[in-house]
Amino acid sequence: MRRTLLLVLMSFLFALSALPAGAGEITADVNADVSILSHYVWRGQNYGEGGVIQPNFSIGFGYGLSLGVWANYNIDDNRYRNKSHQVNEVDYTVDYSRDLGPVGISLGWIYYDFPRTGGLDTQELYVGASLSVPLSPSITVYRDIHEVDGTYISAAIGHDFALNDQATLSLGAAVGWGSESYHKGYFGVKDDSLSDYNINAALSFALTDKVTVTPMIAYSALADNALEKAARAGFFDEDSILWGGVNVSYSF
Repeated sequence: MRRTLLLVLMSFLFALSALPAGAGEITADVNADVSILSHYVWRGQNYGEGGVIQPNFSIGFGYGLSLGVWANYNIDDNRYRNKSHQVNEVDYTVDYSRDLGPVGISLGWIYYDFPRTGGLDTQELYVGASLSVPLSPSITVYRDIHEVDGTYISAAIGHDFALNDQATLSLGAAVGWGSESYHKGYFGVKDDSLSDYNINAALSFALTDKVTVTPMIAYSALADNALEKAARAGFFDEDSILWGGVNVSYSF
């Protein structure tokens, strides 16, 4: 039921955004993109043994509200023992973000749906802050309010280098911390500690004013010995991975 309501809402808002300017007061920025990646890696956890396709669709409004739908599609079999060529995750996001001088704030809700996996759906609330200073430091706190009932905190830095009018090089790094209940839920480890870290690089090319192509590469690893042992012994199989791919985005 929740999935149906969200899809109806997204379709309704997309229709509103397509109305002519004189047809109403609602205006929106509509964006779609798709990533083709060697692996599905999330918070240091490698969820796939082969390639994945990850489409994303979002609607953003001028007053800071945005709605998004993201999915993961397996090209090969994954660790859930699903068959290839299936969608095994769909995430729905509601976000509110705005700038207060040099400080950016965001808060939102994520619903994680895991069709065909046997996994239990869950939800997170989050709040984040960033600074418009060199390296653009940011921190985001995620709180699982359903199945895991744990906390995950991500701190990140990054910088964009404009190479010319069409190309931009982006470099970034992030580290994550997980509470005892978070690590118990995802790894079976009762340990509150640093969870993972990653470094990444992307080179975006604006082909037109609407289409951008971005190849990227990243290295992700778990940051705690107990988590590494649990990963190697169980579900995730690997505690570090070099992965990458390409993203193609379109702004309507």
